[in-house]
Amino acid sequence: MTLDADRTALVIIDPQNDFLSEGGVVWDLVGELVVKNDVVNRLKGLIAAARSAGIDVVYVPHYYDKEYAAWQNNNFIDTVMFERRMFETGKWGSEFHPDLVPDDDTILCAPHKNLSGFHTSDVDIQLRKRGIDTIILAGMSANLCVESHLRDAEERGYAVITVKDATAGAGEDAYNAAVTNYMFIAHESITTEDALGRLQELAG
Repeated sequence: MTLDADRTALVIIDPQNDFLSEGGVVWDLVGELVVKNDVVNRLKGLIAAARSAGIDVVYVPHYYDKEYAAWQNNNFIDTVMFERRMFETGKWGSEFHPDLVPDDDTILCAPHKNLSGFHTSDVDIQLRKRGIDTIILAGMSANLCVESHLRDAEERGYAVITVKDATAGAGEDAYNAAVTNYMFIAHESITTEDALGRLQELAG
């Protein structure tokens, strides 16, 4: 794919402490792979390269508040998240990782409540109103929110490039399953090194 800076965005899913910081409520599940894949530093590198290339950076965060008590008929992952009070509004775990705090130019989408922000946030309209039709996708977690955003973006006609090592999952099996699906679903599934090279070329 040839990237057009005016029509491309770097979309980062859930760059928050509960996923990316030691002490987060699911660090026992994802922490080993977050460290192994050096996710935070890879996301930082992608953000810097996107800025240099003139590409919009979009954050799609995850927050909960009254849902803990109100929601019924929850699936397995919702149950795990609610039991641990993951992404609780106003708490440290829902804050952005200190190395990934958005600047004034970052496009902050409304929080998503399900796995995909294309259903429960404004990510779609934020992208379309800016004329964006190509997404470079990274963040957390590989087989859940990232994969769900990938699937929904593709169904809506976006071209999606997943950065397969700028993410992690709850164990190698979950992560490898996601990477396999990226290969089938995304327009491209590439490494951070490859993505940085493409962005640097675009920056000139």
